Amino acid sequence: MSGMTKHTFEEMDGVVAGTLSVSLELLSDIISQINAIEAFIPEKEYHWNIQLTALSNDITNFVELTTLLSKFVMHKKKITIPEIKQSHVHLLFVLKGINQAQQKHDSLVLEDLIKYELKDNLTQWKIDLIPFIRRQLNS
Repeated sequence: MSGMTKHTFEEMDGVVAGTLSVSLELLSDIISQINAIEAFIPEKEYHWNIQLTALSNDITNFVELTTLLSKFVMHKKKITIPEIKQSHVHLLFVLKGINQAQQKHDSLVLEDLIKYELKDNLTQWKIDLIPFIRRQLNS
């Protein structure tokens, strides 16, 4: 086992399971933030910007956590998961678009990116990708 004991692998599995739980909680928080942002009227730009900044930070954290999880699963199971990489790239493009629209004060583009692109991507994570990672870890 190249210097790693069965006990060490069990500890790593516990850490990964905990990270997966944190990722799901963060995903739920992000979805709640999206719903709150949609409720803001663009004229309340100060609150809008605060919410968008928090959302951007949480999405960045979510991408980092799920990247680590997917790398662990791919290494452990010796598989590739192109859907995860594609979803991460899409999330980062959406995040870049949100930041650009925010800088340009383009509330229509912001709303479309949040309502359609971001929600669709995060729904894919919630329904398909996180459960897939969980199944891989438990098999």
